[in-house]
Formats: sequence, C-alpha cells, structure tokens
Amino acid sequence: MPKLTINGKTVTCDAGTPLIEAAKQVGEHIPYFCYHPSLTRPASCRMCLVEVEKAPKLMPACYTTVAEGMVVLTKSDKVIRARKAVLEFLLLNHPVDCPICDQAGECTLQNLYFEYSAQESRLKTRKVNKVKAFPIGPEVVYDGERCVLCTRCVRFCEQITKTNELTTTQRADMTEIRPFPGRELDNDYSQCTVDLCPVGALTSRNFRFKCRVWYLDTTESICTGCARGCSTYLEHFRGEVQRFRPRTNPEINSYWMCDHGRRLYREPHEDRLLNPFIKGVGAVPRNKGLAEAVKRLKAFRDAGRANKLAVVLSPQGSNEGLFSLIRFALKYGVERFYMNGKPDTAFTLRNEPDKVADDFLIVADKNPNTTGLRRLAEAFGITVLSAASLAADLESKKVDSAFILGANFPLDLDKKSKLWQKLEDADLVIFLGQRATPFTTLAHVSLPSCSFAEKQGSYINIDGIRQVAKAAFEPHGLSQPDWKWIERLSLRLQLGWEYENFEDLEAAANAKLAAPPAKELEEDKNAPAQT
Repeated sequence: MPKLTINGKTVTCDAGTPLIEAAKQVGEHIPYFCYHPSLTRPASCRMCLVEVEKAPKLMPACYTTVAEGMVVLTKSDKVIRARKAVLEFLLLNHPVDCPICDQAGECTLQNLYFEYSAQESRLKTRKVNKVKAFPIGPEVVYDGERCVLCTRCVRFCEQITKTNELTTTQRADMTEIRPFPGRELDNDYSQCTVDLCPVGALTSRNFRFKCRVWYLDTTESICTGCARGCSTYLEHFRGEVQRFRPRTNPEINSYWMCDHGRRLYREPHEDRLLNPFIKGVGAVPRNKGLAEAVKRLKAFRDAGRANKLAVVLSPQGSNEGLFSLIRFALKYGVERFYMNGKPDTAFTLRNEPDKVADDFLIVADKNPNTTGLRRLAEAFGITVLSAASLAADLESKKVDSAFILGANFPLDLDKKSKLWQKLEDADLVIFLGQRATPFTTLAHVSLPSCSFAEKQGSYINIDGIRQVAKAAFEPHGLSQPDWKWIERLSLRLQLGWEYENFEDLEAAANAKLAAPPAKELEEDKNAPAQT
C-alpha cells in the first residue's frame, strides 16, 4: 500500500486510489466538477489540479493515482491561481442568474466562486447564448448557458443505466448536452442526472421553482416505493414533503434512486384521513373515535367472538406498528391473519410497461416491509394468509369481522368490490389507515394513522437489511402512529402495554425479529410470491 504526503499529512492508501479520494482520508477537500466515484474519470474540468513534487506540471487529482513517496500540495499559490483561471473560463459565458436558479444554495460553481475567485468578469464582448429551459426529457429540464460540460449526465446514461440517451453536440464554447436525434432522457432513473449536475443546468420538472433549498429541512428516511427500500433524504418545508434525494448506501442503492420513488413525495399528503370517523356519524374528535372502537371491540370479545375477527396486516407498515398490532391481536384472541399491500403492478417501467422490475434497483414487490412482516409472523408463530383468502373466509364464515391496517389490497377491481361487499355485511370493521378510502365509510370506526414521513419506524428490505426512517415533521390533523393507536386500544381493553416509550417498543420489536421462529410458517397457496 503506497504511503504519501498530502499538505504535510501522511496517508496510506490502496494502490490505484485517486488523489482526490486519498485527500479525503486526511480531511483535505479538493474541488471538482466532472469527478464522481461511480463514473469514469475524464479529468475534463481541470478544477482538481494539484501540485505533485517532481511532476513537470499540475496534475488532475481525480485521474492521478497514489504512488509511494508522493508529495502533494493542494493549496499552493500555483494551484490556487490555476483554480481561479478555471473558474474564470467557466463563468465567461455563464448567465450568472443565481437569483432565479433552482440550484442556488447547493451549486458547486456558486460555492467555488466565493471560495476561490469572487472577481468581476473581464469579458467585454457579448456572451454566447445557448438553449434555455429545454425539456430534455419528461422529468428533466436543461439550461445550456449554465452547463459546465462536466458530462456526468452523459456518463451516467452510458455506464449506469446503459440507456445512452445523451451526448455532447457542437464544439468549443458552443458545446451543449443533447439527447440523440429522435430520443429524450426517459429512463427510470433520469432524475439522478439532476443529483449529479454540479450546477443548475439540469433541474427536476417536479421540484422546479417550488421551494428555495435553504428553506428545506432534511431528514434521513427510506423510499417506500418497493421492497428495495432505497436510503433517501426526505426534504420538507412547513410540514410538506418537497422532494426525495438518494442517500448514499453501498449496501442498498449506492448513490441512486428511481424516478418512481421520487414521485412518492406527494403520497404523505394525498387523500389524507385526518380525523376519526364513525359510520353514520362522520368525523369525530380523537377520544370519541377511540372510545367507539374500544366499545365495539369489547362487546365483540365479551360475546365470545374474538376468534371471528380477521386482522389484516400491511407490508407498508413499520416493524414497530406491525409488532404492536400482532401482539394486540393475539392477546385479544384473534386466530386468523391476512396481508394486504400494493400490487406488483403499482407502477411499471417507463419504457417497458409490461415489466414491473429491472435488474438494477426496482423490484416487483412494491411494499417496503414485506420481509419485516414475514419475519414477525414467523417469530410470533402465526400464519399470514393472502388478501384473496379474506373474501373466501368471510364467505365461508371462518371470520365475520375485520381489523384492517392500510387500504391497499393487491386485488383486481372485481375481487376488490366483492371484498368490500362482504365487509359491508360484516358485524365489525375497524380501519386503521392513512388515506380516506371506501373503507372510511364502510368501517364502523376509522382511525387515522400518520404517514411514514410523520413517524419514526424501522423497515427490512428485500435483502434483509434493516433501516430506520425518522420522523420529518409532526403528524397532520388528528392522525398518530399505528403503534400509538394500538397502545391506547390495548390499555383500554386491559390487554396490557409494557413499553414506556417508542424506544422500548423498538427494542422489543428488534428482539422479536432476532428470536428464532416459534413454529414453521404455513404457506398459503393464494399468497403472493415472495420477490
């Protein structure tokens, strides 16, 4: 392993490590535009030039690899002059429209100008005009005048998605990024080019002109679009989700996330159930809704019918919420459990509408916690049947009532309408969910749960990796986390509740997930296949 010195600091690195990465190990930041750890290194922007002892000229730190005994200076006068010159060239034809640019506040060019240059332009002639607000694809807009031609977007489409939509056209100061003739930037990961763009040349059509980035609060979360569970940053303003960005996680999603997952920023706010509902009464205060649910559940149990209550679990729920509901159901006397969730066809690939998964990140299962649900079922020793089995069991009177978590059922319209019809005739239906759906008017009592953005919870993805999504803002309306509703039901029904706070509940759920299965999980022939 080569040993070298960077700004007087000694570091030992693996052979082949670029200087730009070696410098990070000793806390030295080398600025760049074109470099990205997952892409090839063209060394085209020249912003990362450094002084290497005995080298005849400045060397690009992104392309130059470490060598034994190398002595590197990243802040010498020679290096600073070179960086100022690079910035001056990049800004020659730049419109300097920071006040109206979406990238302002997180723009590499803007930051480096203040750090290295901060000088007026010496250009005395008219700037070169290029394309403005050009829709380069259905999700992305291109501004040619802001582009620094780092070609990250081009290399992303060549090397990561392998869809090859983009190229550079023209020459010299007329060069621009363009899709190939007859094509557009329309792959399922197109907005990753916006993340990659170090300036405001590529902007998201969903986020464009929505909110200044310095107003955004950022919370570590996950994508709930499929069982991959990509690590994300959830960015929000005044209790409203504005956008998702991928959070680097080499084990799950590397630096990327799909466009479908990004569009889920609307979900925490769509069709929200914000008050408890009582059938025939309408919206009621929180305590009144809870009291009605308790009254009906108590009467049902006192009549000796607890074993006729079906509990429907949701793979959209967190481990803590599912743990709470299974624990509550078993203490109540429930014997039959079912699973709902989004169908595999919740979204399809952009250019292959007959496919629901790819060989990169998107998987067929569109629920973030199917693995967690199945592991909890195994740990508790319960059999979880499919949503399709629920209608059949209601028909055969194996169950005649239901406690339903979440409104997503992976059934076609005909089967779903038949299920609703059976539930309309049921003696008791309690609905605990986020959205106002037909279940809201169908259920005897509907209790509003908050979205994943409003509660802390853990999820286990398709590869068995546990992640925590943190609460970004307070629950909307009278909604609250699933486990909080279950806690209150448990206490009022005298089923006990041993957990002082969420941390205690989280520890109990983790302990249960780590425990060996209580018995072999019975396979349900009608259950959706594990992806």
